[in-house]
This record gives sequence, structure tokens and C-alpha cells, in this order.
Amino acid sequence: MSESDRMAKKATKRGRYSLKQLRWSILMAIGVGLALGALLAALIRAHSRTGEPRMINLGAEGPVAPPDSEGRLILEDEAVPGSDFYQFRAQLREAVQNRNAPFVQSVVPEAGLTLGFSVPQTRENLNLDDPQGRFWLILEKAIAIGCAPAENPPAYNIDAGSEIWVCPNVAQAFARQVPPPPSAEGVSWQLERVVVVGESVNARSQPSLDSEAIATLSNEVVQLDRDRQLPETFDPIDSWTAIRLSDDREGYVYNRYVYSPLESRALFGKINGEWQLLGMPGGD
Repeated sequence: MSESDRMAKKATKRGRYSLKQLRWSILMAIGVGLALGALLAALIRAHSRTGEPRMINLGAEGPVAPPDSEGRLILEDEAVPGSDFYQFRAQLREAVQNRNAPFVQSVVPEAGLTLGFSVPQTRENLNLDDPQGRFWLILEKAIAIGCAPAENPPAYNIDAGSEIWVCPNVAQAFARQVPPPPSAEGVSWQLERVVVVGESVNARSQPSLDSEAIATLSNEVVQLDRDRQLPETFDPIDSWTAIRLSDDREGYVYNRYVYSPLESRALFGKINGEWQLLGMPGGD
């Protein structure tokens, strides 16, 4: 075999070897690409399940979610339309609006209901015969806006696997999105602030619907002005909360739209297959 033939044969072998390398590299690239694609798809699915940006991180170790770019609290109703709890809440809202005492009695456990820091109240002690009774007003306001699965709720004797829901979800949102600074003492941070829940809620110069609107607030955290509060006429809904705006102006907001981070909230869970009002902790 001539020298030129030997060189051609070697070149052919090198070409075959290079082709094998190229095929192997292509297969490796495809495999890596598929793996990365699967990982990206998993991340997208997880992102969709958690519904970011969300008001509350359901895990105990989740990151703090800041308010949105306009400084508003991110409030998201986590009750899925058509779900079991969503349908129950719709029934309860209608019952409370109509002051349907038998229905509300049916969701209060026979053992009684704890309101705030008081001893358990029996069904009879809730004074459901009075349409303007305080329990009606507290419950009406609690279920008027969004709810969420409760984080670290008290222990209740509920059905195995039952989820506990908290209404409203303002306290959990506030804790996640507006955490106290290291210098805050006790619950002073929560005591000194309220959340105005709603779109373009009027802050007025006086505690009257006829007074001048000095600002509009939407899911915003504002300073509570206790020195100007009106305790003698305080009502969870039909009264006014004295606030101080970020520019130091004084105003009032109708209580229906004002939620304290320490306000009473309703906890719901299933007992013997039926949704029950387990307790109403809080109250400021």
C-alpha cells in the first residue's frame, strides 16, 4: 500500500471517529436539554400552584412578601370558587346578611365558642335574637373579605385531614408583608396600625359621611390615632376609626373598611363532616 493510500485510510478512520464523537455530543446535548426542560416545567407548575404573588405564604418558613409597588397590602382570597369551603362561606355570608339565627347556631359547636380572650360562649349567650348584637357584627365583618388556610392555628378537635380556614386573612398578610422592626416591643407595632381594605376608600376630615374626603386608600396600612378615637360610639362596622396619614394629616375612615392586625377573626374547620365556627381569637 502506498503512503498516500495509508494516509487516506487514516483520514477515513479519523473521520469516522469524529462523526461518532459528534453524534455522542448531540445525544448528550439533547439529554441535558430535556432534563433542563423538565426542571423548568416543574418550577413553573410549582409557581402556578402557589399563585405568586400571594398574600400569605402557607409554609411556616416562607419568605416575607413585601407590599406591592404602590405600597398596598397584597390581599388575595385563597378560597377557590366552587370548593367545599367556598360554598360554605357563601351560605354563611347569606345567613349573616339575613340574620338567619338557626343557620348560624348550627355552625357553632355545642361545646361553645371562644370570643377573644373570654370563656367559651354557649349558643344562647351569643344573643343571636338581636340583629344588632355585637356577635353578628363581628362575624359579618370577619367573613366579608378574603380567607386563607390558617398558619399555626390552635389545636381543635376536628376531623382528620380537615383544613382550618381563617377569615379575614388580614392578620396573616400583615405579619408576612409588614413585619415589625427589631426595635418594636411586644404587639405595639400591630396596635398602632390598621389596614384600610378596599379600593379607593375615602379618608374624611371628620367622622361623618358628609365631611370632606381628604384622601383615598386602597388596601393600605395607616397609623391608628388612639388619641382621637371614639370609644363611646365604637362599633365594628357602623362607626369611625381615627387615622394619621403618611403626610401627617389627620382623618377618619368608616369602620366597615378598617381592619386591625389584632382584630377578631373566625376560624373554621370540619367536625363530623360539617363546617363549624371553631373560635374567634383576637379583638382589639
